Amino acid sequence: MNKNYIPQAFYFTLAVAGILGILSLFPYERSIFGYPIKPVSIFSDILTDDIAQLKPLFVDSLALESEPAPKGVVRFRNFTDDKYPLDKLLGQLLKAKEKKGKVRIAWYGDSFSDGDILVSDLRDTLQSLYGGNGVGFVPITSEVAGFRRSVIHSFGGWNTTSILTNLRSGRFGINGFSYTPDSGNYVFYKGTNHFKHTSTFSTFRIFYTSAYNQKARIMINRKDSRVMDMVASEFPSMITVQADTIRQVSARFNLNGMTCFGASLEDETGIYIDNFAIKGNSGLGLQAIPEKNLAAFDSLLHYDMIVLQFGLNVSNSPSANFTSYIKGMSKLIDKLKEAFPETPILLLSVSDRSQRRQGQFVTMPVIPFLIQAQEKIAFDNKLLFWNLFEAMGGENSMAGFANSKPALANKDYTHLNFAGGRKVGLSLARSFIYEVEKYEKRRKSLAAIAK
Repeated sequence: MNKNYIPQAFYFTLAVAGILGILSLFPYERSIFGYPIKPVSIFSDILTDDIAQLKPLFVDSLALESEPAPKGVVRFRNFTDDKYPLDKLLGQLLKAKEKKGKVRIAWYGDSFSDGDILVSDLRDTLQSLYGGNGVGFVPITSEVAGFRRSVIHSFGGWNTTSILTNLRSGRFGINGFSYTPDSGNYVFYKGTNHFKHTSTFSTFRIFYTSAYNQKARIMINRKDSRVMDMVASEFPSMITVQADTIRQVSARFNLNGMTCFGASLEDETGIYIDNFAIKGNSGLGLQAIPEKNLAAFDSLLHYDMIVLQFGLNVSNSPSANFTSYIKGMSKLIDKLKEAFPETPILLLSVSDRSQRRQGQFVTMPVIPFLIQAQEKIAFDNKLLFWNLFEAMGGENSMAGFANSKPALANKDYTHLNFAGGRKVGLSLARSFIYEVEKYEKRRKSLAAIAK
């Protein structure tokens, strides 16, 4: 007699539905036992119309006070207490243009800018105007090394820990990772010709902590071999190697007592945007980076701006209530302000993201409310704000990107490809250039008054 499996199948289906239902109660990505849990919403089709009818709770009172930007420019929204919060950075940019200074920006993001998408074009455009060669900070290991266009990167013999795999490590560097060398370790970087300013550089830096004095074996351009002293240090420190022109560089390290945090490829002047994007990061995981390590990196590299680009890993929320996320991000921002005092923070909104409804891909109904929550984060914490959703073209723009010919986004209707990244990166570059132009006009007006 054949056994009846229908009851077992029913209970199994019920159990799966129950688990997914429980996961739907968590509006953003969490980590359980070191494993990242993505947001799940099995009720999205049911809740869509209710969310679409909700009204925004936060009104941007500063919008009416701001001057209109030129056509094609999405302006920075200023929620800070300063009338001109970017003047110090803009002044440094003009010094960098004359090869008399350096500007450094830390970019924290999610999979939207992973692989240097968007950031590479922003960086290259600003380097063309204000100087600089090289991509800046680079990780020791990377899941997207073969995908990234702005640097050729290979490695081996490393143990990698991140804020997504071991929140309790407490040994993370500025990018949320740490790397310990194993036998046969090496890391190799080479410039590329995909961008105007990534083929060569003059300065190579390695960031580390070590319980003992160590040696690093550096090879520049396959012929210039150097042995560098790495002095024991409890806090993140760095060694610097320079040459007239570096096209490629490799490094090997001793095994015991050392942790690496990354490297940097750069010149001594110009602008650098260090891309710390992590796939699957909602932003909240950055709280696991020790504040003392962030401050140590700032003392080494002197950051002029912090950029926060998050939201995709929160946009699966079945609810328009982002109170918990607002509190978590505000806590992170407090930490960043302590570690990077008097450094302006620019918060970017989430991008557009589409879902299929009635046979068409349209903007997810929760997106406008997530953007509003991000505006509130910027307002409450006195940050600068840039609307990435608006820069893409607003409602249903992701569908337009994905369906354009050639395509500007992937068919997941969530992530840009390199062509789309270039479009958005140039839009953000125009916003920076607009601020520089306003700054120069103010300087000229003050100079004229002084006469």
